[in-house]
Amino acid sequence: MTSMNARLFSLLLLLGLAFVAQTSADEVWLGTSDVTFKGYSFLHDFTGTVNRVPLKVLVSQGANGRIVSATSAVEVKQMNTREEARDRGMRQMFDEAQYHLIKVEVVNADERELKPHGAQPGTLPVTLTIAGRRGTANGAVTNISESRDAVSFDLAFPVSLKMFNLNPPAALGGIIKVKDTVDVTVHVTLQRRTQ
Repeated sequence: MTSMNARLFSLLLLLGLAFVAQTSADEVWLGTSDVTFKGYSFLHDFTGTVNRVPLKVLVSQGANGRIVSATSAVEVKQMNTREEARDRGMRQMFDEAQYHLIKVEVVNADERELKPHGAQPGTLPVTLTIAGRRGTANGAVTNISESRDAVSFDLAFPVSLKMFNLNPPAALGGIIKVKDTVDVTVHVTLQRRTQ
């Protein structure tokens, strides 16, 4: 091989490696989540919100397609039902003094499963750490809107308080109790981070 051919081969090899590195690089998406939760009691239902929760999503190439991982954390003190006594009881239930964050994770989810199939919503397993205990909820993905560098969608999943050993607050001497399941809906908005 002549020196010119060797240099050309080296240049092509470097360009090829750079292309492979660029196409296999992880994509980072940053954004926020607006959370609404609905609780049920034997007297009346109630709703609460947590707005603009920071979210980071990593999309990478797996053996069988693209996989999605995400991390976020909700501050318990930001959860708001617009009733101070109820919010105080909720913070006590979560042991907010010791566990001030609810951690939310998605680990290696298949990107193809996230997208709705006809009338069926997409699916997304979400791992929660609440008051020091971990549990998984299966989320339904709907209302996806996407472009090359932006995406938004809704994610809905039930949370069992028993799964996290949470004792819900009660009123009127324990007569009125919050039921076990809380329904959570999250509106997610993401932007691709450019290099």
